[in-house]
Amino acid sequence: MSTSEDLVPDPQAIQAWTDPGELETPPAEPEPDEMIEPEALNLLPRKRKGPARVITVISGKSGTGKSTLVSNLAAALARDHGLATAVFDLDLQFGDQSLMFDAASSPSIVDVLANADSLSPDFILDCMHQGAGVRIMGAPPSPELADLITTAHIQDVLMHMKVIFDVVLMDTESHLSDITLEAVDSADAIIVLTTPYLASVKNTKLLLKTMSDLGVPARKLTSILNRMEPGIKMPLDVLEANLKFPISLELPHTPMALIESVTDGVPLVVTKPTSEWAQKISALANLVLAEENAEARKTGRRGFLGLAR
Repeated sequence: MSTSEDLVPDPQAIQAWTDPGELETPPAEPEPDEMIEPEALNLLPRKRKGPARVITVISGKSGTGKSTLVSNLAAALARDHGLATAVFDLDLQFGDQSLMFDAASSPSIVDVLANADSLSPDFILDCMHQGAGVRIMGAPPSPELADLITTAHIQDVLMHMKVIFDVVLMDTESHLSDITLEAVDSADAIIVLTTPYLASVKNTKLLLKTMSDLGVPARKLTSILNRMEPGIKMPLDVLEANLKFPISLELPHTPMALIESVTDGVPLVVTKPTSEWAQKISALANLVLAEENAEARKTGRRGFLGLAR
């Protein structure tokens, strides 16, 4: 694997990638049935055929636990299902996914720019960290570097990641930037995370309305309630009525365990797999791969994941 010194972006390469006028017209993205099979590339062993399933996690307010959910869900998918799993940190200014897996700030997506003219799956892997059975494409190590990354870059990197992995989870910013909207547009499934606090509920309601206005089908969305604890003043039925959308899963409020997990750089599903919180995430991992079907609707399961409370 290349060292971080080998991966320092060449300024000329960055300029070439950020100035489309100097590039030749790129070839059209291959159709799914024309994509190179990962076996032919001698990459990670995969369990599923075709392009990876892309899952985007969004939130209408910062501090809802989005990054923690992404890292733990990724670890559960890799451990419980043996899937080649990636985390793509698209909180480009202040992303924490490298921290979640006790990884260094470099390499990151910025280092991908060093090979912008001839990206390959092997090079993409060289720019990713490893932890808890997961590969991580980290956010830039410094906020100002986020401006180097465009939606076209995200599309290029994701195209290669979909060949390498079975599942790609994308962490996002808590506002609807072009990058976040690209992550939404690229997703096969979208998890909307909220908490039972008034400001978070208000922003989540606006976010869900925006998704509807953008034409995102409701079948692609599922709403998760984090930090549920006894004594919450807003009952679940009132919360759902405010959101005008069902809550598919409730995660308990376990602040100390999660703080220790982040401090150690190991997801809680790995360190304490029998805890209630970890078991909820494992259940989410089991269901996030399942397609919606008539049987799920008949048994009263709700939301995209078909998860009944």
